Amino acid sequence: MTVSPHAVPNRGPTFVAVTAVITSIDFVLVVFRLVWRSMVQGAVGMDDIFVGLAMAVQILITVLGDMACHYSFGRHLKDVGRTGGNPVLGLKYFWLFQIFYKITICLNKLSFISLYLRLFPSKKFRTLCHITIAVVVGGTFSFVIATIFQCTPVRASWHKHIPKKCVENTPFRWSWAAYNTASDIWIYLMPMPLLARLHLDRARKIGLMFIFSLGLFVCVTSIVRMVYIAVSTKTHDPTWGSWHALLWSAIEPGTGIICSCLPFLKHPIQRAFPGFFSSTIGGSASASGKTRSRPTYGAPSGNGGGRSKPQMPYDGGNHWGRIGSACRNSTESREPIADDQILMKMDFEMQSQFVRT
Repeated sequence: MTVSPHAVPNRGPTFVAVTAVITSIDFVLVVFRLVWRSMVQGAVGMDDIFVGLAMAVQILITVLGDMACHYSFGRHLKDVGRTGGNPVLGLKYFWLFQIFYKITICLNKLSFISLYLRLFPSKKFRTLCHITIAVVVGGTFSFVIATIFQCTPVRASWHKHIPKKCVENTPFRWSWAAYNTASDIWIYLMPMPLLARLHLDRARKIGLMFIFSLGLFVCVTSIVRMVYIAVSTKTHDPTWGSWHALLWSAIEPGTGIICSCLPFLKHPIQRAFPGFFSSTIGGSASASGKTRSRPTYGAPSGNGGGRSKPQMPYDGGNHWGRIGSACRNSTESREPIADDQILMKMDFEMQSQFVRT
């Protein structure tokens, strides 16, 4: 006899609600970021394109996760059949979810690395970025192929009662989790040595490092997901015991999209609410009689003129500052950029709204 899914323990609606909220926030932030970059700053970079693609795949995995819960996940296996569910279809949607989840994670990583390539001209650092891209793309491709063909025949991934040969599920899931978390930590810590060498006051430097370390919040969700993977690999009730792992697998890429978009909110907020930053930064500086110097772009000539600001890609009318480990003053002439110098766009500079000196 078929009973209502509401008559038995069912975590499915919770999954739908949580992922709907996160994906909606992702969508609003990504649209805002793309509109701001294209219409206000006049350029869209590869980092924006990658985050847009990640958003599209995030919507897809949200739908796939919802369908997996609709058919089986979130209910005890013994209750799936009698509530009109279908464990085979639930596992099939879960199989598809695993594939596109890995693709979304990859696109998020590429978005962060592309941002580094746009901001830092150091040849050594850019080479490191390109090597990291190769590792991320190659690793993701390998795990996606392994996920698709984890069982022979392929349909044995969701038809559990047919003759099959499958990889060991526990080592496979742990290997992806370890690779994913390690690469996350590596990517989000990559720019820290360069940022630490910037000749800025402590508050601005720490604030800037905080902006670039926002991605570490993704590592937190990845670690939480690993905890629930450990639980799911030991369960004898997969549709119930694996639900938390499914949920955090949807939360993780959504968190990555949010973190990649947060740095782009500073200037729009500053334009909409001019006093939001100046009241805590500029106001306090002026009250103490101190002024904050800005980098200049060339020494003045004999006739009182100065060199014009160099036009950089994705400038969008904002000021650029060139700060390197070799500089000794806040004012620099436009000599060729050395390998150990850093080109930083000033709209990513956190003006100590989080940290006060």
